[in-house]
Amino acid sequence: MDTVAFSSWNGKVVDNRTGKTAGKVAVDLPVPEGKAAAMMGWNGLVVKDSKADIPSLTFNYLKEARKISCGECSVCMIGIDRLLDIMDRMARGQGKKADLSEMREIVRQVAANSKCSFGQSALFPVLDAVKYYKADFLALIGGAKKLAGGAYGVEVTAPCMDACPAGLDIPGYIELIRNNRFDQSLNLIRRDCVLPGVIGRTCTHPCEDACVRRDMDESLAIRLLKRAAADVDLAQGGAPFGTPLREKDAKVAIIGAGPAGLAAACQLRLKGYGVTIFESLPHAGGMAAVGIPDYRLPADILSHEIDLIKRMGVQIKLNTKIEKLNAKALKKDGYSAVFVAVGAHEGNKIGVEGEDAGYEGFVDGVRFLRDMNLGVKIEPAGKVMIVGGGNVALDCARSCARLGFKKVEIIYRRSRAEMPASDEEIEGAKEEGISIRFLAVPVKIIAKDGKVVGAECIKMKLGKPDESGRRRPVPVKGSEFTVKTDMIIAAIGQRPELPALDKKVGTTSWGTVQVDPKTLATDVEGVFAGGDCVTGPATLIEALDMGNRAAEGIEAYLGGNAPAQRVSFKGVDLCKQRGRGLVIQNPAADVAFLDPKKRVENFEEVEGGFNAAAAMREAQRCLRCYRVVVWEQA
Repeated sequence: MDTVAFSSWNGKVVDNRTGKTAGKVAVDLPVPEGKAAAMMGWNGLVVKDSKADIPSLTFNYLKEARKISCGECSVCMIGIDRLLDIMDRMARGQGKKADLSEMREIVRQVAANSKCSFGQSALFPVLDAVKYYKADFLALIGGAKKLAGGAYGVEVTAPCMDACPAGLDIPGYIELIRNNRFDQSLNLIRRDCVLPGVIGRTCTHPCEDACVRRDMDESLAIRLLKRAAADVDLAQGGAPFGTPLREKDAKVAIIGAGPAGLAAACQLRLKGYGVTIFESLPHAGGMAAVGIPDYRLPADILSHEIDLIKRMGVQIKLNTKIEKLNAKALKKDGYSAVFVAVGAHEGNKIGVEGEDAGYEGFVDGVRFLRDMNLGVKIEPAGKVMIVGGGNVALDCARSCARLGFKKVEIIYRRSRAEMPASDEEIEGAKEEGISIRFLAVPVKIIAKDGKVVGAECIKMKLGKPDESGRRRPVPVKGSEFTVKTDMIIAAIGQRPELPALDKKVGTTSWGTVQVDPKTLATDVEGVFAGGDCVTGPATLIEALDMGNRAAEGIEAYLGGNAPAQRVSFKGVDLCKQRGRGLVIQNPAADVAFLDPKKRVENFEEVEGGFNAAAAMREAQRCLRCYRVVVWEQA
């Protein structure tokens, strides 16, 4: 809660200038560090400093809104152009009082007749400005006030964009798909996501959970539309990335060729830096290469996108493990900065009796997937038990079904509601005949002649929430039971295996690297870190975003532009708007899936994608919920 001079946010007026409707307003200004005299956004006007120049703020807001207006329905574009003309005439001393009435009517007509969410909502703060700061506009008309050219900040987002870890311009690339401009759509996606085909198949799509259509019919198939742009490009031969405008002398060393390392490499190469990636595995891609089965992410998709990055001039040295990070030695080799992006490839222990005894048939889940993806032959057993409830556990289980295990069971210590794996993975596993035993956990491995033959388990009940926000599982006394099994796969999370670091590089109690949250710099000059080795196990898109941010931090360190300051919309309901036109019910398009009975016979990709025509139809469902925020610098 913040005391303001005036607010009309969400249509609720708080006016502390007069005291008639005095009070506080529950909105955090979505501006860098809150440094704003006044802010204008799609849902209203918020004024902290009573001396703020509201007509000038309105004029600058309209100029920014005009950049977003697409012109397809023409109402919004024509309306904004007319409002700008009126204000320009006011500034030249040619305005009249009747202009204010016309401005109010234009706002009402644009809101009522626009086809997209942006047009329906964008101009409400202009209506509030004219109504509640009428005297300021009259002063502008009368020549007592001028439109100032002060410092104004601007941010453009949307509910889906704000939910995306990499902040992709989702309405923008969907709009291009709708208009059959797949090549331009892909270029827009690649600006912040250098692996669109990979992310289009593996992303957990929090953007879809934030989609405004979710509460109307169904969320847009945003992930599949991203995949469609990549798939159409691949079918046409694969367009290359751009090239640097000019080459720079500095070189950067990257340790790890996972999503974070690849993203940083691509962004740095586009800036003109020489880039070399050192990768310990025989394949680039990190967990995308060795942690995700082909039925979810075909290897050729990843290989294609890595090849495009290599064609830019990025050098990737495979089978090259950096045992000890020696920044001084790397600098002697000509590298001006180092980015550590080694991921989190070591499985956590599950804390059961016998897990360190070396029993045949007890396997770490991350290593199981790595061996499988690297072509190590895995002999199927009769029954396998997978311990865990995340996507790694589900990937292990579904892979075992395809490898020929007779019975596959997942055991998870919490309930279905707390299971962190994606709904798609869980439903896919159930369709493929995989059973899930909830509220139970193994406490002892049973072995005979050095081989796993079963596990002693105990039932659990849910207690109070723990630090993760999920209810803590508590053992039920006297509920022990035994499960016969030929193999146990432990998949309860991962931790990074860091190279021997300089003593000055700080690490956490979780074994992750400590970095500056803005630049991703470590305590050692010229050394940066990002991805799972900093956050712990996260999604591919989150790792990729850290690679983007690391490139910005490294560029600033090497004398380039400072990282862009990110604006937080935390606490602001981006879905809410004061007016909405008619939205016709139109559920999301379906895609084909392989028959469950046929899936377990091979590792073919399970989920089909959109062809170009289907993608264009689905893209038409987008409400284009852009939110523009402009603020006057304090």
